[in-house]
Amino acid sequence: MMNLDDLMAVWRSQDDAPLHDVNKTLLHLALRQEDAKLQKSRRLERWIIYVASVGLVGAMALFLWIMIATRDRNVMTGWDFVIPTIGAVAAMVAGVTIYVNHKGQARREQRFGESLRDQLNRSIAQLDDRTTRSRMTLVMVLLAGICPIAILLLGLRINQKSFSDDGYLVVSMIFMSIWAVGTGVWELHRQAREVLPRKQRLEALLKELDAS
Repeated sequence: MMNLDDLMAVWRSQDDAPLHDVNKTLLHLALRQEDAKLQKSRRLERWIIYVASVGLVGAMALFLWIMIATRDRNVMTGWDFVIPTIGAVAAMVAGVTIYVNHKGQARREQRFGESLRDQLNRSIAQLDDRTTRSRMTLVMVLLAGICPIAILLLGLRINQKSFSDDGYLVVSMIFMSIWAVGTGVWELHRQAREVLPRKQRLEALLKELDAS
C-alpha cells in the first residue's frame, strides 16, 4: 500500500484533474494511519514527561526530608527549603505545560470530522503544533536544566560540601545540563524545520481538493 508521501507525489504529478486519478480512499487511509502513528508518539512523549515530573518532585521531597531528618547535625538555612521548592515547581510546571497543551490540541483536532477535507485540516493542525516548539523548549529547560542543577546543589548540601570541595564535578554537571538543554532545543527546532515542507504539501493538496 502507498504511504502518504507516495500518494502526494502521484497527486502532484497529475496534469489536469489530480483528484480523478488518485484513489481518495487510499489517501484518506494514509492520512488516518499517519494520525494514528502521531497520536501514539505524542502519547509516549507525554507519559515520559509525566513520569519524569513526578519522579523529580519525589526526589526533591526526599532530599528535603533527609535534610530535616539530619538537622541535628546540619544547620538548616533558607536555601535548604528554597532549592527543593524551585526544583519541585520546575518539574510540576513541565508536566502541567504538556498536559495543558495536550488538552488544547485535542480540542482543536476534535473540531474536524472524518471527511478527506477534515482529515487534511487535522493533519495541518497537527503539523502546526509540531512547528510551535516553545512549550517543549520550556520543558527542556525545566527538566534538563533547572532540576538537575537543583539535585546537584541538594546533594552537596546533604553531604555537607561546598562548591570548592567538588568544584570540577559542579562545573562539569552544570556544563552537561547546559549542553543537554542546548542539544534538545536544537533538535526541536530541527524537527520543526523538517515538517514545514510536509505542511506546505498538505496545504497544496487541500487547495486542489477545494478547487476540484
